[in-house]
Amino acid sequence: MSAISRRRLLQYGGAALATGWAARRGVIAAPKQDNEAMHIGAVLPSQTGLPPIAGQTSYRVPADAARKGIVMGGEEYARNAELLGRELKVFVATAPNAQASRRAGARLLANENCFALIGGFGTEQAQALSELAAQRKVPFFNIAASSDQLRGNDCSRYTFHVEASAAMYLDAMAAWYVHAGFRRYFFVVADTPEQQAHYQRMRGALNNRHFGAKEAGHAVVAPDRPLYVDVFKKIRKAQPDVVVLMLDAVSQLDFLGQYETSGLTAIPASGYPDPVTQTRTFYAASRNASAHAGSGYRAALFEATIDKYGARELNSRFRNRWGQPMDASAWAGYETVKMLYETAAFSGTLDGPGMVEYLESPQTSFDIHKGIGVSFRPWDHQLRQTVYLVKINPDADKAWNLASLAGELPEIYKPGTDPIERLDQIGVLQDDSQCNLGSL
Repeated sequence: MSAISRRRLLQYGGAALATGWAARRGVIAAPKQDNEAMHIGAVLPSQTGLPPIAGQTSYRVPADAARKGIVMGGEEYARNAELLGRELKVFVATAPNAQASRRAGARLLANENCFALIGGFGTEQAQALSELAAQRKVPFFNIAASSDQLRGNDCSRYTFHVEASAAMYLDAMAAWYVHAGFRRYFFVVADTPEQQAHYQRMRGALNNRHFGAKEAGHAVVAPDRPLYVDVFKKIRKAQPDVVVLMLDAVSQLDFLGQYETSGLTAIPASGYPDPVTQTRTFYAASRNASAHAGSGYRAALFEATIDKYGARELNSRFRNRWGQPMDASAWAGYETVKMLYETAAFSGTLDGPGMVEYLESPQTSFDIHKGIGVSFRPWDHQLRQTVYLVKINPDADKAWNLASLAGELPEIYKPGTDPIERLDQIGVLQDDSQCNLGSL
């Protein structure tokens, strides 16, 4: 079977005031010292064309979802601000690469007087915006780059991570699969530093946290590998309980399409959750590529069918506004605008260092429609939050029911436990962190 093209990834899948603090407390108290306009800048990947580099997945679909979430958040909280005699505006710029992202971010800060930046599709773009934010001393919220390096040696005092870290996703996946009775794991790993790091993290989680779970085998493949016949031979010989794909979104589809005809589909397969794989477009493509293995379980930051924690109302508003489900990137964009607005309102300042101190305070928490109020970890600025397990529906007839919620981890309401301690069970622990946030 020939490799699935980047353009075909898209073709496969084609076919009120805000709730939370504002709703519970009424109108958020405005800062007393001034009525300065609140301007937020977002830098997202360009929406025209697809990347020409073979093996590189386009962020076009999740970036468009993020834009819609950011725009809706700006609309809702602008109405709240207007009641206070304030102005809230969100400005969205696009850029094709990391260097252009930095330039776009700099223009937003200079021309629109933005007090914060949003972005981070890909490690390089997130790194570029993080460095800019530190230089200009403004908060940067990363909504789409999961690299642990950004939370480790490359962390920054001015960068906060709404996107879950790779360690969080992988720890959650390991816990789910072990709970499901899987003990033997086969990994298919792209020969890139980031995917190799993902493999080592999940392998370590299995060995150190889950008694009896082990690696049955692994295969290292080129990032743009078109055929996987020899990998299937290794899987057949290893006889694992589950196959885990440390591949980009397009390569996952290539693999699943060939897996369907390999005779191995009784062995479930799942893949690393990047922003692309958490979209309805990918869910449809996965199901179409492989009716069996492609309709399995996936890890996701958010799911459009959640109906508790106020998420039902949020999902409904998004669907009414845009006519489509709220995928993970849309949720991240919306919640980031919400958190930045509340930070500006409650801290009483648009000054970068003052906002960072507020965000770092143990007393600061946010309602992100995931249950309890959550906060940023003080050692690496990662947002504490649950990760969801979703199931792709092989019989779905519309985008809304392409996936459904199957579980969440950690279980934050387990009796007799501290929710914050439970949330910190996934991801890099403080004692293991390589992050040095430095000074303001």
